[in-house]
Amino acid sequence: MKNQVLFISTSQGFLVNAMIKNIEDAGFSVVTASASSRHSLPSANEFPDIVIVYLEGFIMDCKEVLTFINEEIAIGTENLHVFLIGEPAEIQESLKFINKESVEYIFNRPVNVQDVIQRIEAANAVNSSTRALKKILVVDDDNIALRTMKNWLSKRYEVLMANSGVNAISLLSNTKVDLILLDYEMPVVSGLDVFNMLKHDSSLSDIPVMFLTAKDDRETVMNVLAAKPESYLLKSMKPQDLVMHVNEFFASRHK
Repeated sequence: MKNQVLFISTSQGFLVNAMIKNIEDAGFSVVTASASSRHSLPSANEFPDIVIVYLEGFIMDCKEVLTFINEEIAIGTENLHVFLIGEPAEIQESLKFINKESVEYIFNRPVNVQDVIQRIEAANAVNSSTRALKKILVVDDDNIALRTMKNWLSKRYEVLMANSGVNAISLLSNTKVDLILLDYEMPVVSGLDVFNMLKHDSSLSDIPVMFLTAKDDRETVMNVLAAKPESYLLKSMKPQDLVMHVNEFFASRHK
């Protein structure tokens, strides 16, 4: 959400309140939440794009919140910017529950609030510039594959990620995308199951889907094509070939 910051802290003492006021004076709306309660956080679809976690005290109290951001929010939101503020020991302990890759910047306390505001403004500017890009949702149970696809495509597209079919459907209920790259073989809810759910939902059925598959044997390819997706892509493709295929797809829709 543009110009909105979620400020998560274990308490709201003088320093925290002063920092929040400075951020608001810089033109941002600040929503506060407790670092010790998962239930104080906004729902996934209402999460602001910019999140500050102010660490203070016993980090185990923050475990549930940090884990939620890492597993449920960061993996599915390309535009999310997470900042951690804390003493070195607190930061080190917190990284047991949230991947360092999910954190955009770490501030050691004591922190200059103007440095924080500069980072917030930069993150907000990045998000504003990407809103006009085509949105692609990549769905894969392999987090490494997700981030690899993101790296390949994010220079030209806004890339969202979901690490399960359930998370993909949840994300799509509140977010419009222009293309879905869907792993054909996933546990619990397969890519084919997700595809069928999409096609039976009138609000989602028009979203084009390309299957991703690691197998190129005749049986797998025939099964994939039988579902009648927009296309299918082999995970073994070279990055430039995969990106070119996606580029050509969008180019063809503008002819």
